[in-house]
Amino acid sequence: MADEPTAPWTILKLLDWTKRYLAKAQIDEPRLSAEVLLAHALGCERIGLYTRFDQQPPPSVLEAYRKMVKQAADHEPVAYLVGWREFYSLRFKVTRDVLVPRPETEQLVRQAVLHLKSLGRSGLMWDICTGSGCVAVATASQVPDLMVLATDISPAAVAMADENARVLGVGSRVRCRVTDLASLGEDCADLKDFDVITANPPYVAQGDWVSASVAHEPPIALQAGKDGLDCIRRLVPQVGIHLRSGGRLAVEFGRGQTEAICDLLAATGQFDPPHILPDHQDIERTAVATRRCG
Repeated sequence: MADEPTAPWTILKLLDWTKRYLAKAQIDEPRLSAEVLLAHALGCERIGLYTRFDQQPPPSVLEAYRKMVKQAADHEPVAYLVGWREFYSLRFKVTRDVLVPRPETEQLVRQAVLHLKSLGRSGLMWDICTGSGCVAVATASQVPDLMVLATDISPAAVAMADENARVLGVGSRVRCRVTDLASLGEDCADLKDFDVITANPPYVAQGDWVSASVAHEPPIALQAGKDGLDCIRRLVPQVGIHLRSGGRLAVEFGRGQTEAICDLLAATGQFDPPHILPDHQDIERTAVATRRCG
């Protein structure tokens, strides 16, 4: 490591140095990233670092840690380096085949859970563009009697969603399938009248700026044509026939796309005017619309 002090590297000294190094490289949450990487290198839980501040990791751990820190400073997502990301207090396996789950997407889970728990009966949900399965699995973990269909156009993503569902204990209630947006395969013909449909589709416009870390993520899960609306433009007219009357649609979208989303929903004639919810940066991010009765 550059600018190393002469004193031995303790865990506390490693964390302090790495925080400054990653901050200089303009990495988000540099202290948290340092802790996640060092805990991974040590093979312990992150909270375990706080009882070991004076310990000196062996050379083999230092070497592995140095390599990961350099990759992180080059904007390789920390989640890809350690192989997981926390989402809704659950640990999801992630690889370069899927987007890294993000805090703003937890809004989809909150809205789904809110509606499903109000039903007073078992519910049925469809999570479209499921990626790692984070929305589907997190919702199933919050609603014990829920059945979920989780779909994605990427076979690698669907395999990962299936693995996460099994590892996190909801595999018997989350059915993972390869489909294009809201197309149902023959082996899902038994599923209809969904209570909730969630979707985090690609919504980045071609040529739009993305951060250096996001640039490492799969383009198929990010980019959606010249205005970023290609997938949403196809998706919105498809979903109404799959929702029961009074059912909820929750869709994540990009900055500046609110008016277009509202217009697309209105054009179907199937939804009440949507509620638009901001993310943690106060950017309009989620549209929640109710399927009209009748």
